[in-house]
Amino acid sequence: MIEFNQVLQDYRVGDYAGLLGLLISLIGFFFTIKTTLASRAASEQAAAAVESVRSDLRKGETVADFATALAVMDEIKRMHRADSLVFLPDRYSSLKKFLVSIKASNPMLAEADQSAIQSAIAKFSAMENFIEKSIRMAVPVEHDKMNGQVSKHYDVIQALLVKIKNEIGSGGFR
Repeated sequence: MIEFNQVLQDYRVGDYAGLLGLLISLIGFFFTIKTTLASRAASEQAAAAVESVRSDLRKGETVADFATALAVMDEIKRMHRADSLVFLPDRYSSLKKFLVSIKASNPMLAEADQSAIQSAIAKFSAMENFIEKSIRMAVPVEHDKMNGQVSKHYDVIQALLVKIKNEIGSGGFR
């Protein structure tokens, strides 16, 4: 055993083993850092993909709300023509609810688009109040003027719907 220890000491095997251990540790550390960086990049890509899907889901919900708002506008115009004023305030209220939801849940809409939606909300509020007064006072309503106002905002909302549909999957509202 003494001879074996002497050989190890003469050839400095312990020093070489220590250096070899250090070299292996450095190589292992290098690969650990490389793997960590690759994992981080993959994690960031996954997070970006999840955010993109969330954005597209929000846009899909917005498209559904726009489509419903347009359907309510069509129903309002039919009710004007049929002189069915009794249920119109409820329909106007429902329409405003969808428009407020669209405006509130989509802060990424351009400022002009937000203004157009706000203008429609204000106009439909005024029309709802007018219809309620007309019902209470039994005053006839000029259906063509009312439908003209609804149609004006219908066109704006329809244009926004088409814009958002075209942007689904493109990564942004603007």
